[in-house]
Amino acid sequence: MTTTPKIAVIGAGSFVFGPSVLHDLIVAHRWAGCELALVDVDERVLGLMAGVARRMAADQGVSLRVTTTTRRTEALADADFVFCCAARQIWERFERDVRIVDHRVPGHLVTEFGGVAGISYSLRQLTLMNEIVRDMQACCPKAWLFSVSNPLPRLIQAACEDGIKAVGFCSVGMVGYQSVWRLFNDGAWIGYPYREAAGRWSLVSAGTNHFAWLLKFEDRVTGADLRPELKSRLASGGSFGQPLSEQLARETGWLLVPGDSHVRDFLPPRECTPRTREASHGDAAERERRLALLRDVGEGRADAAELVRHPSWEKPVDLAAAIAFGRPSEFPALNLMNCGQIPELPMGVVVETPCTGSADGLVPALMHLPPEVAPLCVSAARVTDAIVCAWRERSHKRLREAIDLDPTIVPSDKPAAWLALQECLQAHADVLPRFG
Repeated sequence: MTTTPKIAVIGAGSFVFGPSVLHDLIVAHRWAGCELALVDVDERVLGLMAGVARRMAADQGVSLRVTTTTRRTEALADADFVFCCAARQIWERFERDVRIVDHRVPGHLVTEFGGVAGISYSLRQLTLMNEIVRDMQACCPKAWLFSVSNPLPRLIQAACEDGIKAVGFCSVGMVGYQSVWRLFNDGAWIGYPYREAAGRWSLVSAGTNHFAWLLKFEDRVTGADLRPELKSRLASGGSFGQPLSEQLARETGWLLVPGDSHVRDFLPPRECTPRTREASHGDAAERERRLALLRDVGEGRADAAELVRHPSWEKPVDLAAAIAFGRPSEFPALNLMNCGQIPELPMGVVVETPCTGSADGLVPALMHLPPEVAPLCVSAARVTDAIVCAWRERSHKRLREAIDLDPTIVPSDKPAAWLALQECLQAHADVLPRFG
């Protein structure tokens, strides 16, 4: 692997992910000599992001080539790494699903992973991912695909099944540092990147994406196992502001680390299940503010540091650098196809574990899920597999299976959920294959 590769960024106009990639590549790693190919359907934001990249490079004295295009194949030609954070018309199409679900299944949980809306979103994203994979097979078949797009495990599984070296990046498990900090400090708040908590404690989690469990919790200085103290605090009424995860911890003895807004997508609904609806972050006003800031940074009127005041937690540049430079790097969580790194989960589905990356590739840590929680992750993996198979086979039968398997859809709602999903397929027929 050359140390001057071509890196294609699909969805480069993302206001959080795009600037974070630029900062990590140019400021953190000072990766001179590479080509950075930015691709997005929005020419306006694409030009602004390129201006930011060139300003960062000039300020840092880092020489690199920045290109922009709205044509994905141009960006992918001979790429070594492909970073993806793409979603197709996410808000507009999410709102279509909301209207359908509210009509057909009133009160049903609406998220980008679980239930009818989660299946509908998955099918659209799988279609987009397949288009990207086909272009990679034609333009850069040996490239690595590093994706942060949701629903992450479903997209990574599909890409890997098509022969692409695909890795999923998601760092919501870091919320575990906030949870234990609050539990051990009377509810005191701590924000990302949780430096004080991470400096004091070592947390290791594994499972499936957005559904990983805290398997090790140790004092970094003494090496003491802090899980018994964690259980004791919860048993005596301690709280970290995540009631669903707290209930599960008291019932199973194990703590879910991503937070209630994520873990709700894989569990039957309870009274404490959050009901908020989100497909992405920000709104139209925030978008205009970010566009103005991009322009000001690119034209030298604002400091680039403002763009990464709240950076993306995912670090694909770190893994690309580990592979390109041959320096082993540790990652607390990567999403890879299960080749035995979690023996309790099915082979050939995507699982989340710590991992080491280097020029020789990726080595995931061997992790064992306790029997109290392994069946819950098996359930999540089976839903993912059913959805991927349904998309690949264009199968209504498989979609019915996904609805039957999805624990967020209560039994009494499953007939109505099937009607809702059929209506969602019709609403998005312009971007979906035909199912039969």
